Amino acid sequence: MATVGVNDASLEQRLPFEGRDVQSQGVPHREQQVLISWVFIFASGSLFLDFASLQQLSQHGPGGTFAGLCNWFGTVSCLLWLLGFVILVHWLRRVGATAMGVSGARLKLLAALFFNIQPMTGVAGINNGAGVWWSNLVGILLFHLGNLVSCLDFFLHPPPGSDKSHSWLAHGNLPITGMWIYQVATWLLVLGNLLACNWWAESPTAQWVPTTHWLVVTGQYAGSLL
Repeated sequence: MATVGVNDASLEQRLPFEGRDVQSQGVPHREQQVLISWVFIFASGSLFLDFASLQQLSQHGPGGTFAGLCNWFGTVSCLLWLLGFVILVHWLRRVGATAMGVSGARLKLLAALFFNIQPMTGVAGINNGAGVWWSNLVGILLFHLGNLVSCLDFFLHPPPGSDKSHSWLAHGNLPITGMWIYQVATWLLVLGNLLACNWWAESPTAQWVPTTHWLVVTGQYAGSLL
């Protein structure tokens, strides 16, 4: 029996993904967490299409079908972010998460509310369909702050099952790894928003660089896909 135990431990060390179906059964309210993950996957995909549509609009002007869907993609993405964070806050409270952890999620929920203002006002034709200039910037700053708070919470209060002696891909460490990836994503999105923000909706534009600048494109595409 001792030999079998050693072999099993050795196999798990060599194959870090082995046995995770069994481990995942221990996640409280697992189905709710799976739902949250899928909502955020579709939110990220819609955000990427929103940015791709914006880039086409910026490069070729209005008129194309894909460019014309920019605000629609934005609406879908922002509503999904809002839904996902409502469910996440509920899940965190159900599992008895720390006050700091819940606060980080609430900051991101607040960010999602600001995100929704831009496509809503864009559909209304404000600023020639661009919407109010400040809502996306405020939203991404709150989103990034929420990710920083969440990372700090995991540092100060490691989640159950995590182990610093194991790799970042160990099952118990995946929430921490994921949160650091989200933080990298929002750093990129903050960069893109700051550079391409048309401050005070000036005409001609008060953007620091054009929307088509490679730094903006990289920040938007990489940030939405991470």
